[in-house]
Amino acid sequence: MEIARVQKSLATKALSQPTHRFDDLYRYVRDVNWLESARSAIMSNNGAKTPGVDGINGQELPVTEWLALLNQTIEELREGTYCPMPARRIYIPKANGKLRPLGIPTIRDRMVQEALRMVMEPIYESHFLPCSNGFRPGRSTMTAINHLQRLCNEKGKYFWIVEGDIKGCFDNISHQKLIHVLRKRIADERLLSLIWAFLKAGYMEDRCLHTPNVGTPQGGIASPLLANIYLHEMDLHWQERYNSMSTRQRDRRRKEGKGNVQLVRYADDFLVLTNGAKAEAEALKEEFGEFLQHLELTLSTFSDFTSNDAQSSLNRSEKCCM
Repeated sequence: MEIARVQKSLATKALSQPTHRFDDLYRYVRDVNWLESARSAIMSNNGAKTPGVDGINGQELPVTEWLALLNQTIEELREGTYCPMPARRIYIPKANGKLRPLGIPTIRDRMVQEALRMVMEPIYESHFLPCSNGFRPGRSTMTAINHLQRLCNEKGKYFWIVEGDIKGCFDNISHQKLIHVLRKRIADERLLSLIWAFLKAGYMEDRCLHTPNVGTPQGGIASPLLANIYLHEMDLHWQERYNSMSTRQRDRRRKEGKGNVQLVRYADDFLVLTNGAKAEAEALKEEFGEFLQHLELTLSTFSDFTSNDAQSSLNRSEKCCM
């Protein structure tokens, strides 16, 4: 089974049929070629030597043991008995001096999550919006900064910027709401059940098992994609309300003293920009905060600022995106 061909087919169908719900995806996750490709991908990463709760270092695992592990995983996935293990929780320092929690899955669970990502990413990349920059192929902090450079200048005049930072986004994503969002594009209940199993696996900390009802731990291979799928709902809110207007509608807003609105997002950090007045920026702050409440997320930092110097505004925007 040629993986690239299947991925291209999934992407093409997702792009040409925006309302199509994909079924029969689970067969790829349990396919030996997909899992072997997933194993190769995670083994090429230095993180392969970091063990999960089972203590297995992927880079030190003999080939014969890897083969046995692969065959066992395939059998369990086919029989429906595969059960992810809890992630091992560790903490790493953040730039602000605080600690960021990470969940380290076992090497086997990382392999299955990578196979999940390989199946799902072509589908969702076909309808993610350009405003989203984090954890996406061909996108980075620099694409976000370049986008801002095109807005924060004397031509664009997007000098009022609302800065959003979602409080513990990865750790507070609602499991039920996430599955509801996934069902908009995925009809394969076996695949959804596998994702649900990963969400419910929880994490181990100080020899204690924690199984929260929310969260997709940072450190999991599938977590960035799942977070982008979840926050795509906010991107759609912006798209439908502000970015699907005709030129005539935009001109009418300007005559009414209202500005245009742009969104630049990098994972759970985002900027909402307007070339309108400060009052409009304040209204946008409330609007996006209220929308995130529908996703059961909370903003930890939310401020707006302005500057007559476009470069000054850009510099502050870069710091938010980095």
